[in-house]
Amino acid sequence: MHNSLRAAIAVTLAVVVAPASAVVLNARGTGQVLIYPYYTVNAGNGTLLSVVNTTDKGKALKVRFLEGYNGRDVLSFNLYLSPFDVWVAQTFDTSSDGTGVAAVASNDNSCTVPVFPGAEQGPKRVSFRDAGYSGTNNDGGPTGLDRTREGYVEIIEMGEVTNASHGTLSAITHSSTGVPGNCVQVAQAWAPGGYWATDPTADLSVPGGGLYGSESIIDVAEGTLYTVNAEVIDGFSSTVQHTDPGNVAPDLNTASKSANATVSAFVPVGSGSVEAVYTNAEDAISALFMADAIYNEYVVDPNVGAMTDWIVTLPTKRYYTDPAFVGNAPLARKPFDLTFAALNQPGASSPIGPLFFDREESGFSCDSQCWLQVGYGLTYVTNAITFGSDASALGSNLRINQRIWTDYFGLFSGHMRISLTSDSLGATDQNHVLSSLNGVVFSGLPVIGFAATNYVNGNVVPGVLANFSGAFPQRTTVDCSNAANTEGECP
Repeated sequence: MHNSLRAAIAVTLAVVVAPASAVVLNARGTGQVLIYPYYTVNAGNGTLLSVVNTTDKGKALKVRFLEGYNGRDVLSFNLYLSPFDVWVAQTFDTSSDGTGVAAVASNDNSCTVPVFPGAEQGPKRVSFRDAGYSGTNNDGGPTGLDRTREGYVEIIEMGEVTNASHGTLSAITHSSTGVPGNCVQVAQAWAPGGYWATDPTADLSVPGGGLYGSESIIDVAEGTLYTVNAEVIDGFSSTVQHTDPGNVAPDLNTASKSANATVSAFVPVGSGSVEAVYTNAEDAISALFMADAIYNEYVVDPNVGAMTDWIVTLPTKRYYTDPAFVGNAPLARKPFDLTFAALNQPGASSPIGPLFFDREESGFSCDSQCWLQVGYGLTYVTNAITFGSDASALGSNLRINQRIWTDYFGLFSGHMRISLTSDSLGATDQNHVLSSLNGVVFSGLPVIGFAATNYVNGNVVPGVLANFSGAFPQRTTVDCSNAANTEGECP
């Protein structure tokens, strides 16, 4: 190979290959961390979840369900996948009146610690818990078990499982009957005196990625199904982060740091990517999801019985607004505004500016145009935005403070842009910025989510199901500047 060609290749690789202490959104859909934007058991819904191991390596995963008000943990456990394994589960309502505790059930045989209660073969289930936000952990939000009914999910790879010392990979690998070799061994490894209780890195090597996941929100009685892919982060950890099932780590604030104690995020901007360097790992994760605006469609046409919800989840919000992380001061860390329950209300609102259009370019913003003067805001970690009605297509209790008044203007279908840098009157929010050590500044908020639309065909024979549903990922744009550049350009 010619020396100049080798030099060119070396330069190219240096540009596109992120260092070990850098996080990226994997555009091809596999990685070390999966974030599922929403789960619910409201209004007859359940949420089917899957995580797939595409590799020939065993995987040790932390699975965490978080409620939607403040992102407090309602269930966490360790999951061990054998090579090419898939784990599936479903959230469901344990109450008879649709107001009680949520739970998760699985008929999957992959090893979990703690072991899900139930038969060796067949559904195993565990209820969500209120300990994370009640009693001594009261955060000022609702304390009832109904708070567990909707939220979002994180799955983080802690390491790859090997047979180095104790044969753990063999223990978690499925036999020809579809059952792992010895899940009891895996559970006992965390018991007092067990080999993982003594050394959690035993039979573990560094995370290697290769995971993907999806979710389906399903209402069997109504015949609706909304399918969404999990967001995927790669480059999260270059070290083993294997912890006991009750440990709060790993979490989105434990990404591996470089020798100078920083974490980089490589963020897609235009046709390239921008490196932003942070001291706090959660800031690097936030940078991956920063957006100055969200875009999607809506349909609320009464002629087709249509309803639309936008789900907007802020997966890192708790690190900036939860008093458990930031103390009891009323002001949150940027890019957010207020801490949770700072105004004696169960939320921490961040102003937003909706601008909606019909399909023929007629558009309105909710400033002087709306007959209700409201300050729209994203109140919770997970938010549902409704159109034309306070009723929610998904039955969410996490609706923002006001619906979008498309029906008032006769706009029953179209699209909407939500500004995450300004409020509904167009005033710029000075808090909605995330600044890096190397001068890169992103404006807006870190968001993920989707639009869920349901149609009802009222022209079919009575008694025949005629519901049609679809889910569409949120589209976003990014506002990036560089304080270290005299022209403010990014990069």
